[in-house]
Amino acid sequence: MAIEAIMNPALFVVIILAIALILFMTGKVPLGATALFVTLSLYLAGIIDDKTALKNFSSENVMIIAGLGIVGEAMFRTGAAAQIGILLKKVAKSERKLVFWLVVGSGVVSGFLSNNGCAALLIALTLGISLSTHYRRCKLMYPIAVGVCFGGGITTVGSNSTLYLRGVLEELGTGQTMSFFELAPICLILILICAVFLSTVGFNLLPEESNNSLDPSFSEEPDYSKVPEWKRKVAMVVFFGTILGMCFENQIGISVGMTALIASAVILFTGLLTEKEAFKAIPMTSVLMYACMVPVADAMTNSGAADMLVQFMQNTLGNIHSSLIIILLIYLIIVPITNVMSNSATIIMFTPVALAVAAAFGMNPKAILMTLRMAGTIAVATPIGLPAATMAVEPGGYSFKDYLKPGIPLTIITILVSIVYIYIAYPLYL
Repeated sequence: MAIEAIMNPALFVVIILAIALILFMTGKVPLGATALFVTLSLYLAGIIDDKTALKNFSSENVMIIAGLGIVGEAMFRTGAAAQIGILLKKVAKSERKLVFWLVVGSGVVSGFLSNNGCAALLIALTLGISLSTHYRRCKLMYPIAVGVCFGGGITTVGSNSTLYLRGVLEELGTGQTMSFFELAPICLILILICAVFLSTVGFNLLPEESNNSLDPSFSEEPDYSKVPEWKRKVAMVVFFGTILGMCFENQIGISVGMTALIASAVILFTGLLTEKEAFKAIPMTSVLMYACMVPVADAMTNSGAADMLVQFMQNTLGNIHSSLIIILLIYLIIVPITNVMSNSATIIMFTPVALAVAAAFGMNPKAILMTLRMAGTIAVATPIGLPAATMAVEPGGYSFKDYLKPGIPLTIITILVSIVYIYIAYPLYL
């Protein structure tokens, strides 16, 4: 590593992340520019190579973000989103009620769909609805990210980290495994708590207005009278066809990213959007933040920063003999990390530590792994720990601080509820 001649690579990574957090929080530098700063700094220091730095720009998640941004634009410009908005407005007659149902709906759907695909679809649709109903987008985008954050744990197929932990648990040879709906009770409880919080007390913690402006064409109520009815129908078919494609990804053999790409192609070939409109619909801030922040996990591993954190955790827990305090400390150590790193990367990185803790204190490995899974999920306080939260930045017009205000109290609440559930639901000792 080029940086080794000057300083400890692990320390360098920590410094870069600290600078990035300051820039994210102050908002003095655009979010996308800060994300670029992180990747370029890590690359120039020799901690990650060019392949690692660039690979996520062509990843499936970027295709999802870009493709479904185009799908959402088609839904809006053809008036299809407005028609759905009219129906939703009859059910949710206020912004607060819509916030409640967005958290619940996105949470439940993400338990069965790709989390990122679910978030992108709902954000795109809700953006069109907000513009048609005049509900504020800054009140509606963050709740979708929160719902997706906790909904992914409803089923074992809702997130890669749950599947990974199930495999680890089965390999231990203790006879324990994870059922398909293993974490559904706690995830549904957290979804409902978050929905109630964000539609009541937390509603006022969400920003009152967006920090960015949309395309000027969105500034006025569009006139859909000149849009042919067939275009609205095609947009609807593409949208719901995309949902079905994501639901049955394994059955049809087409990945979620390719489904988004196919949907975009259909929209362009049928003339629902012009090429210029389609390119403008891609949320580039979200693309930059996702593609540039994912390599942080590789950087932490390559530099030794991850090992440093793991050693710190082992030393911290080594002198503690209370199972409840051990569980609490796992949350207090992992939750801040998972808010700045990939959830899956955080969970995978700390799995050996969690198992070592379980073995050292004779604790039930399943209880510890479930603690790890839930702690690694609570990433609602920043826009960089969860792809769904990153996707919401541009359409919601959010700054970094806009995530902290509702995210910190939500984090505290969900930690406490999760700890109580783990303590009651799982025997801590075999």
